[in-house]
Amino acid sequence: MRHLGSLRVYEPVIRELAARGHELHLALGRAEALGWTTALDNLLADCPTVTYSWGAASPAVFWAEAAKTIRVWADYLRYLAPAYDPFPKLKERAAEKVPSRLLAMANRRAFQQPANRQRLTAVLRALERALPGVPEIERELREHRPDLVLITPLVYLGSSQFEVLRTALGMGLRTVFCVGSWDHLSSKALIRDMPQRVLVWNDTQKDEAVRLHGVPEDRIVVTGAQCYDDWFSRVPSLTREAFCRRVGLPPDRPFILYVCSALFWGSPVEAGFVQRWLHALRASAHPELRDAAVLIRPHPARLEEWKSVDLSGFRDVSLYGSNPVDPASKDDYFQSLHYSSAVVGLNTSAFLEGAIVGRPIHTILLPEFHENQEGVLHFQYLFTVGGGALRAGRSFAEHHEQLAASMRQTAAAAAGGEQNGRFTPPGQDFVRAFVRPHGLDRAATPIFCDTIDDLLRLPAPAPEPTPVRFLLLRAAMSPVFRLLRVLYGADVMRDDWSRKERVRAQQKQERLREREDRRRVEEEQRRDQQRARAATAAAREAAKRAVLEERARQEAQKAESKRARSRAKAARTRARRRAAMRARVKHGVLRLLHGWRSGDEGRAG
Repeated sequence: MRHLGSLRVYEPVIRELAARGHELHLALGRAEALGWTTALDNLLADCPTVTYSWGAASPAVFWAEAAKTIRVWADYLRYLAPAYDPFPKLKERAAEKVPSRLLAMANRRAFQQPANRQRLTAVLRALERALPGVPEIERELREHRPDLVLITPLVYLGSSQFEVLRTALGMGLRTVFCVGSWDHLSSKALIRDMPQRVLVWNDTQKDEAVRLHGVPEDRIVVTGAQCYDDWFSRVPSLTREAFCRRVGLPPDRPFILYVCSALFWGSPVEAGFVQRWLHALRASAHPELRDAAVLIRPHPARLEEWKSVDLSGFRDVSLYGSNPVDPASKDDYFQSLHYSSAVVGLNTSAFLEGAIVGRPIHTILLPEFHENQEGVLHFQYLFTVGGGALRAGRSFAEHHEQLAASMRQTAAAAAGGEQNGRFTPPGQDFVRAFVRPHGLDRAATPIFCDTIDDLLRLPAPAPEPTPVRFLLLRAAMSPVFRLLRVLYGADVMRDDWSRKERVRAQQKQERLREREDRRRVEEEQRRDQQRARAATAAAREAAKRAVLEERARQEAQKAESKRARSRAKAARTRARRRAAMRARVKHGVLRLLHGWRSGDEGRAG
């Protein structure tokens, strides 16, 4: 295996072979950072006959690097054919690995002619065959003495696994090339030496193996895609309501599942596109889309780009999910598909899993993602094989029309059509043709393992010695390469590779810095917006307090005025009463004086 991530594709096969009594040793080229170490630990715990080792499948010795440089040059010539003109990204990706002087030579006008390219390719193939093998690989094969060597993915550009295949053939070992993914035969390197068997998923890959790689038909076995067997038999471990509560979505509303992709480096950041897609969804003319909940599953290799994304402004949208490497995470992933009403993405193998589960799968074809969609060959299979499974719109309006129709279709099925047997899951013919060509009810893993058992029952092949002409060419080449090694050092064939790696590392660091800068800018903008919102809220609160204070002041003034009027009224009343009292007193005194005066006058008379 080129790296531990291949367990995603071959864990079912390894477990089945171990259950049949086989001993297996995994020669892993390198580890990876997406969680598959957990899967390896679980596998080793469950299968005592499985062992592993690191590193020997990826030698970094002088002759292996010389062969790698020759191979990537020859593989680049493949992409100069007119058939690859619509797919410039594939040519560009191969060109990144070719030393600049060799690249300039390959791009000369003379090699635009197919006959001249074939001659140069034949020369490069001869040079590659003439190089000596890698002792480390032969030593490991002799140590383990395998009855059969399975190799995957083999066809990566510059892959050192070709050295493993060639060494195994030279030792007379049974050999199998396992095609690891749906794009490997159409967009990677060419097969050099022919293994005894090539295991492919379907007739489409069989045609690619024959037409593009020259593999004899009698060496090809169509097994189906064993890596997807689990999704046919798995059932939910949670109710829909419990799952929706777990992921933070309302359980009483249908949801759309957005599955993120592993895009080419340099492509627009998908997290930014998803936010744009959500804005368009919430402004859609279709109420099914405006009101639908959305579950976003980030790609395990691109979690970093989501760290600075704030989805709180979108209602009923949740970011959830991890790499499905163990039973619990596989349950989560399956339930995300199973309970969704539709699956949306750009270009991802999750489209296959969505079709298997019976969900409609959708994409939108935009110019900025052309290289990742229509710019690769295997994307076309989603439209052509078995009548196709993918529905694609070239504008948001068209995409929304298709998506809303699927939402209605799924809702109708849930309302009774599926239970009554009248509902045919979308993409079923595609799944039958591309994933399970032997029938939807026939799992691919047993067919794969039966093929291995059948091959083991055959006599081991005779060793394939290096032809004399290549030995003579090696004798002529050896002084030249040794002179280059003396002049330029043991890494002469690594110079350009190192430069490419440094450039790619620098580009990656620049992208990370740009992303971090964008994150800081967005964070500052978010803080500014929060401060502005806080200032606005404070201003509103201050205005509200001012209004309340003014109202209270006016009420106090009114109360004080009322009290003043009451005091004035009371004062007037008291004044009137005092005046009246004084008048009565005065009147009484006058009467009394008048009485006294009348009495004095009588006495005087």
